[in-house]
Amino acid sequence: MNTYLFHIDLYGLIFLGTIFVGLTFAWLLWFSRGNNRVANRFLSLALVTAALQIVWVLVSDSRPVGSLSHWSWFSSQFWLAVGPLIFFYMRKRTWQARGFSRKDLLYFCPLLLPWFMLGLEITVSSRAGAAPDNTVIFQRLNTLVHLIAFMSVAVYLYWSRQLIDRFYKGLKFNDGDRYRRELQWLHDLLIGLGLVWLLWIPLTAIDYFAYHNQLDRQAYYPLYILLAAMIIRLGAVAFLRPENEASVEPQAFSKPLPSTELKQKGAWLKKVMETTLFHQDAELSLGTLAERLGIHPHELSRIINIALKKNFNDFVNECRIMDVVRKMQNPVYDRMTLLGIAFESGFNSKSTFNRTFKQMTGKSPAEYKKERPTYHLTPYSHSGTIISYKEAAPVWSSEKLNRNYMFKNYLKIAWRSLKRNKGYATINVVGLAIGIASCLLIFLIVQFETSFDNFHSKKDHIYRVLTVFHNPDGVFPTSGTPLPLSEGLRIDFPQLQSVAAIMQNDGSHYSVGNSTKSETAKKFKEDLAYFAEPQFFDIFDFKWLAGDKKKALAEPNTVVLTRDEANKFFGDWHDAMGKIVRYENRKDLKVTGILEDVPANTDFPIKLVVSWLTSAGKGGEHEGNAHDWVSTFGDNNCYIILPDNISVSRFNANLQAFVKKHKPADYVKDGLALQALADMHYNTQVNVFSGHPFSKQLIDVITLIGVFLLIIACVNFINLATAQAVNRSKEVGIRKVLGSKRNQLVCQFITETLIITVFAVVLAVGIAQLVLPMLNSLLEIKLSAGFLLDPTLLLFLLGVIMAVTLLSGFYPAMVLSGFNPIEALKNKIRAGRSTGISLRRVLVVFQFGIAQVLVIGTLVLIYQMNYFNNKSLGFNKEAVITVDFPGDSVSRTKINSLKDQLMLQPGINDVSFSFASPSDNNGWGSDFKFNNSPKQTDFSASLKWADAEYFKLYGLQFAAGGPYLKSDTINSYVINETLMHKLGMRDPKDAIGKYIKLWDDKTKYARIVGVVKDFNIGSLRNPIPPVLMAPWKDVYQKLNIKIQPQNVSQTLASVEKLWNSTFPEGMYEYQFLDDKIANFYKSERQLSDLYKIFAGIAIFISCLGLYGLVSFMAVQRTKEVGIRKTLGASVGHIVYLFSKEFTILILIAFPIAGGLGYYFMHKWLQDFTYKITMGPGIFIIAIMSSVVIAWAAVGFKAVKAALANPVRSLRSE
Repeated sequence: MNTYLFHIDLYGLIFLGTIFVGLTFAWLLWFSRGNNRVANRFLSLALVTAALQIVWVLVSDSRPVGSLSHWSWFSSQFWLAVGPLIFFYMRKRTWQARGFSRKDLLYFCPLLLPWFMLGLEITVSSRAGAAPDNTVIFQRLNTLVHLIAFMSVAVYLYWSRQLIDRFYKGLKFNDGDRYRRELQWLHDLLIGLGLVWLLWIPLTAIDYFAYHNQLDRQAYYPLYILLAAMIIRLGAVAFLRPENEASVEPQAFSKPLPSTELKQKGAWLKKVMETTLFHQDAELSLGTLAERLGIHPHELSRIINIALKKNFNDFVNECRIMDVVRKMQNPVYDRMTLLGIAFESGFNSKSTFNRTFKQMTGKSPAEYKKERPTYHLTPYSHSGTIISYKEAAPVWSSEKLNRNYMFKNYLKIAWRSLKRNKGYATINVVGLAIGIASCLLIFLIVQFETSFDNFHSKKDHIYRVLTVFHNPDGVFPTSGTPLPLSEGLRIDFPQLQSVAAIMQNDGSHYSVGNSTKSETAKKFKEDLAYFAEPQFFDIFDFKWLAGDKKKALAEPNTVVLTRDEANKFFGDWHDAMGKIVRYENRKDLKVTGILEDVPANTDFPIKLVVSWLTSAGKGGEHEGNAHDWVSTFGDNNCYIILPDNISVSRFNANLQAFVKKHKPADYVKDGLALQALADMHYNTQVNVFSGHPFSKQLIDVITLIGVFLLIIACVNFINLATAQAVNRSKEVGIRKVLGSKRNQLVCQFITETLIITVFAVVLAVGIAQLVLPMLNSLLEIKLSAGFLLDPTLLLFLLGVIMAVTLLSGFYPAMVLSGFNPIEALKNKIRAGRSTGISLRRVLVVFQFGIAQVLVIGTLVLIYQMNYFNNKSLGFNKEAVITVDFPGDSVSRTKINSLKDQLMLQPGINDVSFSFASPSDNNGWGSDFKFNNSPKQTDFSASLKWADAEYFKLYGLQFAAGGPYLKSDTINSYVINETLMHKLGMRDPKDAIGKYIKLWDDKTKYARIVGVVKDFNIGSLRNPIPPVLMAPWKDVYQKLNIKIQPQNVSQTLASVEKLWNSTFPEGMYEYQFLDDKIANFYKSERQLSDLYKIFAGIAIFISCLGLYGLVSFMAVQRTKEVGIRKTLGASVGHIVYLFSKEFTILILIAFPIAGGLGYYFMHKWLQDFTYKITMGPGIFIIAIMSSVVIAWAAVGFKAVKAALANPVRSLRSE
């Protein structure tokens, strides 16, 4: 049994409700009585069809995969029936005498089309031996059927609307009210249904162009719901509305006139001329126009002469005159003369233009243009129905109708108010939209970051085994483990459901094709490659497209690719199974499985997985470490599934005994511990394969920033609404005098806020869609552009609308509705000093306090990043490139020859070989025996394997001794000052001549010949560790080249040419060292950019609030400004008068913001060993920038108020 059938999500619940309501009204309409009984039955069938469409959606969503592959044909079947049923409902409603004849069944003939195509599709699929939905004909015909269904519904809705127009024209004249609007409700509902139906176009366009017809069917669910809701609303209103429409038999249903087709062609010709603007061609003739239209000149002449009753010249000149009139009414053309407009519209003679214009309009062009404002006619505005006599409406609906019309009245008044105050409305919408868009994007980031690896079915039982190092400096957990750990856990803990090891193999090289001819072989470098045991895919749920997950990696020399990787290697993933991929030019790997591309929200960004035995088995590169319990490989992770009956603490205790059993006595101090999968993504102390940990503290911070940005936007709205309150006091007074209650006024003002909020949300969604690609690029994440399809996000937006409406609208509504009507009508309303202004001041202080905290945080991040970029690391990183070279034994024999050839090239100063660069994330660590001690050191040293030229190339300075001699094996050691101090020595000279022994290996026993000054081997977040350096050719991986800054491109080209000639099977890639070091601070750089954006938004919205503040002051102090100017006050004094208050408010906000900013950023800086000191300069810049930006924002308004005419100010009352 498919248990998913019983799962109900949000959409499923809405669908079930839609089906129930739709069938209920269908039942009521079918058994209704009255004049419209037959018409209602057509509408009832339409409701049943819409309900069946929703049933189809539910069934297709829950059906088993692979069953009824041709099921999607039935979707269009329903829509092909909806159009004719609505049309026949309208025809019967407007023409009672017209019955339903057999000929009318032809309207339903298109219903047979899907069945015909279904048979054709099944026939073709049976011949091809393929699944029905995998045939080409299915893909093509499926699109065609849906297109026909779309056109069918659109045409029938248009014809239904035409029936209403014909109904009106058939009405007799009645006291000057010919259009009695009896079917206006039906007209509006049809228009609404048509507009919703047209949403199919952008949705399908997005599916086709952006997702290449791969958009999930759930993307269409909102459209299905809207369409069903509109049809149900049509049925509900038709059932509930009293039957008082008069039905006529308009003459429009008589036999069509003989010239109907010709008239249609005439209308078509007018439309084409209006859209194509052919008339703007001054040399246009009958022949050229006919050629452009693709018809015969005689046919064109017949259309113009008979259908339009004009000759060709009159017709073209009429089109040109209409074009001239449109341009006269367009302000864009005000800069042009009338003659220039005429010539641009196609006239080539001034006299012809003047004569034709006067013949058509009765005025000369100049007279017409002078009277142009009188021709700005707006469309007839349909007003709502007025219930003059309650007795006229049924008793049962009076209260409901009252509520409906009152709500419509609120909307109408709110809309008029917003139109009267376009400036304030625009500022409110823009401010709220930016705040909501910021909050929306932050919500998307938080939702994405908190969803990592939640799709695994066993996520609550998956744990990673950590290695915990104990040394005198503290406890250090790491994700790295010994290679035999997974096998040991399987043997010693059989109660574990599953254990698997996976090791990252970043930077590995692969080739496909003819590997003996480099020109025909395709080469690839893959950073997202791994070695894994087959049990890994028992623990984690990654979708398989081909292969058996239990057997695919069971044998050595096998590889599993993702769909995208297989397409990259072989062109089509379907052809990849069984093919050969060559690994590091050493081994041939057989493709045994194909994975679906892994989701973006996972810490396992897999592209390619090689079997574990390929690496750790016989002949593998890690064969020697397969039983090594001492060495810890940082890229090797071990995962287990912990049973329910074993607690984490109990298993951690068992792991300590496990360590003592397998590790030598000197290493038992290092233990093992479990880390839950749910904790991995948020723990920044331990690495994850994605390299993208995101701490919960950071999630809390950006969530708080999002909430504050939204609150700042709401505060902005409150300030502006309060500024406008006094201007609307008379409106409130009149309404109260006429009997309005306070709650009614509150509802009205809340409705205004709701309208603004809805507009702001729509604009915010558009802003978010535009900004999303840039945000993805900035943070290197993959937020989906189809976020509106997520029900959680829709609920979030609904919650934002409600919260913003109440938060922003409640206080202004209470202030406005609380005005005394007598004082309001006498224009004596002033904002109370103890309430309105004090609250306003608090809000402004809050706004700028938050903005200044963000500014301080941004400045600290910028200063810290500059410190990272400019601090000396103890070596020379400039003009150094690093190039990886193949690690096989044959390639290593060529590196000395390559080095000699490179040194002969112009533009190259030095060449060196090493395992890693001085600052590198890739390195070894180990303890050792010092000066013939029998015990290992109680700390680890970072091992740097490099040749003797390494010191000169990077400019490393020696405190004592010097570099070791040239050698391919370990002949001596160099240590850094930190290691010297760890060994208990203060004078560097004391370390010279002492001996170090690694891993109890006699070949790794050598004396110290030099002490190098400390240099940073990694990020400046961490202190400099002990470093041990020695030559060892067998582990070299990188070629370090010091180049001259002149002619860099030629130097790089010569390096590439020599490298390719030396390693023709390899893949050449270089990287500048300073770029690599800059990547250490990628997360800090991203955070800095994010803070810059947040701070900019907060400042911008706050300045909009200040604009509202100055507007408030300008309104409240209009008469005061007039009196001051009359008494001789200067413009500067008036500007100071307005600027003084908000400058004081910003200064009041600064101590609070400064304290909070210092606390949080000082705490953040503690994560870095090397950091800046937060001096007074940062806070001075923060406060000065806030004040200057604020002055610039409100300066215009303040100056405008200062320059106002004092006479007009004194007349304000």
